[in-house]
Amino acid sequence: MLVLGIDPGTATTGWGLIESLDSGFTVRKWGLIETSKEQLDEIRLQSIHRQMLILLDEHKPDVFAIEKVFFATNAKTAIQVGQAIGVMLLSAAAKKILVKQYAPGTIKKMVAGNGRADKKIVQQAVRKILGNQVKSEAHKKTHFDNAADALAIALCHVMMENGK
Repeated sequence: MLVLGIDPGTATTGWGLIESLDSGFTVRKWGLIETSKEQLDEIRLQSIHRQMLILLDEHKPDVFAIEKVFFATNAKTAIQVGQAIGVMLLSAAAKKILVKQYAPGTIKKMVAGNGRADKKIVQQAVRKILGNQVKSEAHKKTHFDNAADALAIALCHVMMENGK
């Protein structure tokens, strides 16, 4: 099973592609979809949609796992991220890919063992689970920090499916 994990955002969307095998997990690829804050909202959403379709066409995942917007202290940010999620869900629907949505607490619980784990703990858990697979000369450290949540979402889905 090939799972595309998505950590949605408008400026930066992290993504991580994990293949579930009988012997464990294999990281296929990970990265970012980025848009400029100087662009109009509708142009940013169009860019996210276009990049998402390219990603889905290139990798053909079996499952599209995405984090639900659960809580936001800033209503404007929550609305913008919600719009981006809508575009991402539209992309998955256009490619007829199964979508699974997970609450942040569920992702943290499955991957880090604690539903209230902070971002750093989740990143450490992702590195521990995936080991050397997440090290890459092609990516900067900050890029991994941004994509780690997406890998955690993909791992969460695989773990839920495998009953772990």
